[in-house]
Amino acid sequence: MTPGHSFMLADLLRTLAAVGLFPLFVLIPGYTLAWLADLFDFRRRSLEFRIALSVALSISICPIAIYLVGRSGSMAAVWGLFAAVWLGFLAILVRGGGPGGLAGLFKRNRALLTIAAIWGGVALFSLVDLQLGHRLYFSTIALDYSVRTEFIHSISTTGIPPSNPFFYPGHHVPIRYHYFWLLLCSLVEQAGGSWVGPRAAWIGSAIWCGAGFMALVTLYFRLFRYRGADSFQRRAVLGVALLGVTGLDIIPAAGLWILRASGMSHAVMPSVEWWNEQVDGFVFTGLWEAHYLAGLVACLTALLLLWEAPRQQSVAARLKYAAIAGVALASATGTAIYISFVFAAFLGIWTVFTLWKRWWPETALLAVAGVVAALLFAPYAADLRGPASSGGPLLELWVRPFSPVNAIAQGMGTVRGPALAILNGLMLPLNYFLELGFFFAAAWIWWKERRRNPKPLSRTELALAIIVATSVIICTFVRSSVIGNNDLGWRGFLIAQFGLLLWSVDVLADGALGRRKSLVVLLALGILGTAYDVLLLRVFPILADAGIVAPAGWMAPDRQCGTRSYAAREAWEWADGAVPANARIQYDPHAILQDTYAFLYSNRQIVAGDENCFSGFGGDPALCPDLVAQVNRLYPTKGNAAPVEIGEVCRTLPVDLLVVRDTDAVWRDPQSWVWHEKPIFANGYFRMFGCARRQ
Repeated sequence: MTPGHSFMLADLLRTLAAVGLFPLFVLIPGYTLAWLADLFDFRRRSLEFRIALSVALSISICPIAIYLVGRSGSMAAVWGLFAAVWLGFLAILVRGGGPGGLAGLFKRNRALLTIAAIWGGVALFSLVDLQLGHRLYFSTIALDYSVRTEFIHSISTTGIPPSNPFFYPGHHVPIRYHYFWLLLCSLVEQAGGSWVGPRAAWIGSAIWCGAGFMALVTLYFRLFRYRGADSFQRRAVLGVALLGVTGLDIIPAAGLWILRASGMSHAVMPSVEWWNEQVDGFVFTGLWEAHYLAGLVACLTALLLLWEAPRQQSVAARLKYAAIAGVALASATGTAIYISFVFAAFLGIWTVFTLWKRWWPETALLAVAGVVAALLFAPYAADLRGPASSGGPLLELWVRPFSPVNAIAQGMGTVRGPALAILNGLMLPLNYFLELGFFFAAAWIWWKERRRNPKPLSRTELALAIIVATSVIICTFVRSSVIGNNDLGWRGFLIAQFGLLLWSVDVLADGALGRRKSLVVLLALGILGTAYDVLLLRVFPILADAGIVAPAGWMAPDRQCGTRSYAAREAWEWADGAVPANARIQYDPHAILQDTYAFLYSNRQIVAGDENCFSGFGGDPALCPDLVAQVNRLYPTKGNAAPVEIGEVCRTLPVDLLVVRDTDAVWRDPQSWVWHEKPIFANGYFRMFGCARRQ
């Protein structure tokens, strides 16, 4: 037997390299800006505060800065910008403005750093490929982060704005996506070269996004919900620890396993969050959608800046805070557009409220931030224009469904339309209780106890209540329909969840856990749900191979995911060294949902990602049918004959490398070109053929 490849070890080393490079982009820029502008009295703050604010500011400011400089200039100009920032940071260090107190940092923040280390370990465990001999298992999360991997590679090879990596109708087509966070990932990939790669850059970004969100939570307990020095450390640790708690999803998950035991093999889903219309926990979001977490950080950092601005004495200082907040809001929009939509609605309501209260300085500063955000966002908005693929409306009214009710109604076939909406509306309390669990109960307790206080809500309490209410109302009664996923309802609800987190800390800090045993149960179930989900996401492909759960077609349609993934990684690693980085590839476009292997491992431009060319990510969908018709000549559907040679199609198709998998119909046709042409690479599951415009 030939020795195997150490793919898992390579992933770990590359990811650690990415984690080590990220501070150049998510720590130093924020530190330099905060020092120069002396934001929040930065120069007189503790080391812990400086680090937390530096990471939050970097995540909030760098994406829009990279985009604007890269779009108006070049990637060389982007590197020049960061070189200037790094030199500025060195100058600050030379002048004695560097971080002090390193010796006591770990001792003073042992609990917070331990939680951050646990998060890093969870992310590594969840996202790198797991290797068991000659079997290789990517995580269930690869369904999403494989797409992000292709985006990162596209940015690194095509610049800003990048091209749609899944659609090449003879020329590059601009991407249509909120990709700003991926700009930082691309810089890390470029800085690390072969030592990193786009997959490792994305995994490293997830680790840093989680750490950045933890830092932001501590900032909120220092700048927004401060209760004095004596309780700050305890409240900050509680807030960060509660990020690991989800709702009561473990209960329906257990029910699905019971159904599985009764013979329903498809009952168990790959994630605990998939049983219902999603209200995702923070751990799930950090692992699956780090860019949404980055967008949330940018929005909430902007709020901190706007909260501080009216307290400044001079007009210039107030405008400084408002302008930087506007930059963060523009950055958030290009990073997580649906979260920004919900947050913009809150800011609009808050602006009206300040007008009603005649808080004129605050109203003016909100207007300044809005104008700055709109001006900086305008170029990106222009990039989003162009032909769009067919899909639903951007937004539409609905009532958040409750999956068990919908399943029963669908089985009955008589409850639909307005009646179903009313029924789902009646189920909203139960729906949200199951989805939020501990946070639902804690928020209810906080609100009941606050109502007993005769004093009116403070400005902070009022703002937080409006934040939560805005997010809940929008995400309950409005959905996004451009694609099948309701990203508005799934991601925009994170804003409400952040508010619930802050209220929950108030409840725990007041000792409610000791008085209310039900909270202990809900908290334990929320922790158990997160732990179960992390484990399930990692081992689901293994369970599918073992026959315990039904296989997901986009992983492997049979129970050979491990061996097929190993063969795929072997094939694409070979191609990475043998095929130029700007080569264009094509596989059978009739994949189940997507070709996860090509997305994860190819690091190449794909000509037609599927039968619709993934034109929703950019490009004129009218150009797709003719392109796919050419591709279908080589990859016909079942029952149709394939040609015995590829020369004629290769002369017209803009493809350099053709890939065939053992699950493709053309593979199983002994008369097809797959078995008459000579491959440039072959193993038991994959064959690759050169197709560079054959003459």
